[in-house]
Amino acid sequence: MTPAAAPVRRLDLDWIRVSAFGLLILYHVGLAYAPYDWHVHSRHTFEWMREGVLVTNPWRLTLLFLVSGAALRFMTARRSAGQVARARAERLIPPLLFGTLVLVPIQSWIEALDKGGWSGNFAAWWWHEFSLSGLGDGVPVNHLWFIVYIAVYSGVVVLMMMRPMLLARAEAVLAQALAGWRVVVVPMAYLVFIRLAVFPLIGVTNTLTHDWYNHALSLGAFLFGFLVVRQESVWRDLERYRWLGLGIAGLALPVMMLQTAHPGGGAFWGVPRNLVFAIDQWAVICTILGFGSLYLRQRDSRVLRYLSDAVFTCYLAHQTILVVGLWFIGPLGWAAPLEAGVLTVITIGGSLAIYEIVRRIPLIRPIWGLKPSTAARPVAAAVIAVRPDKA
Repeated sequence: MTPAAAPVRRLDLDWIRVSAFGLLILYHVGLAYAPYDWHVHSRHTFEWMREGVLVTNPWRLTLLFLVSGAALRFMTARRSAGQVARARAERLIPPLLFGTLVLVPIQSWIEALDKGGWSGNFAAWWWHEFSLSGLGDGVPVNHLWFIVYIAVYSGVVVLMMMRPMLLARAEAVLAQALAGWRVVVVPMAYLVFIRLAVFPLIGVTNTLTHDWYNHALSLGAFLFGFLVVRQESVWRDLERYRWLGLGIAGLALPVMMLQTAHPGGGAFWGVPRNLVFAIDQWAVICTILGFGSLYLRQRDSRVLRYLSDAVFTCYLAHQTILVVGLWFIGPLGWAAPLEAGVLTVITIGGSLAIYEIVRRIPLIRPIWGLKPSTAARPVAAAVIAVRPDKA
C-alpha cells in the first residue's frame, strides 16, 4: 500500500493537540480539588471527582502521544535520521533542562512548605534538591515527564528510520491489519490486553526506567500515530466507524463511573474495571480521530495557529503557575466556585502571558519550547535519571 503524499500539516491533528493540552491544564486545576494526593490542595475537596476524572482520564494522554507520533512522521518526510535526532534534541532538551532546574523546583518547594516538610527559603530548597544527596533519588521532573518520554520515543523512531524498508513494511502491515471494522477492534484488543496483563503488576509510575505498562501504552500510541498518519485508508475507516466508537464510549463511561462509585467495583481482581477502562480508552480516541478527520482537516484559523505555537510554552508554565496561584489564593477562604474560577483564569491567563512575553525575546525562546528566531546551534544530548513526583 502506497501512502498518500505527506501534507505540510494536518489541521485536524492540530485542533486535537491543542484541545487535549487544554483539557490537561484543566485536569491539573481539578486535581487541586480532587480526593487525591497532589502537590498542593485546596481546602475544598469534591468526592464526585473520583468519577468525574473518568471523562478524560482513560484517553487524554494516550491521544497526546498518538498525535505527537503523527506530527513527528510529517517532520521526518524531508529529513534524515541524523537531522531528525538533532531537531528533536534542539526542540526538547533546552525546555527540559530549564523546566527541571527552574520551574519544577518552585512547585516542589511550595509543596514542601505546604505539607510541612520544609521551612527554609527557595535557594536552600534548590540546593537540597540538586545536591549529591538529593540527586541520589533522581532528578525531579514533575509534569515534564511527558517531555522525557517524547524525547526517548523520538529516539526509537530515529532508530527505525535507519531501516527505511522495514519502516515502510511496518506502515503497510499495520494499515492492512486495521482495515475496515478492525480499526476499532484491533487497537481496543491491544489496550485490553496490556490493561489486564501488565497494568495490575506495575501500574503507572511515570518514571522512565520502570514504567512498562505506560511504555506499552504510550510508546504504542506514539508509534501508532507515526505509522498510520499517512495511510489514508485508515483515516477513511476511522471516519466511517466514528459513530460506533461514540456509541461504545457512551456505554462504557457510565459503567466506569458506577464501578468507581460502588464498593464492589474492584471485584474479581479488578478485571471488569480494567476491561471497561481499556474499551472506553480506544472508543473515545477512535471517535475523536474520526470526527476530527472528517470535519477539521481544512478548518484553519488564526486562533488555531496562535494556540498551536503557544501550547508547548503553556504546557511548560501552567503547573508552576497553578501551584503558585493556589498557594496565594487558597488562604483567602473564598467559596469553592470563586476560588476554582479564579485559579483557572490565573493558570490559563498566566501561561498565555508568559508565551506573549517569551515569544518576543529571541534569546529565551528555545528554553520555553519555541523555535528560535535565528539559526539554532547544536545541542548536546543528555541522559538523566528522573522522578516525576506526582506530576
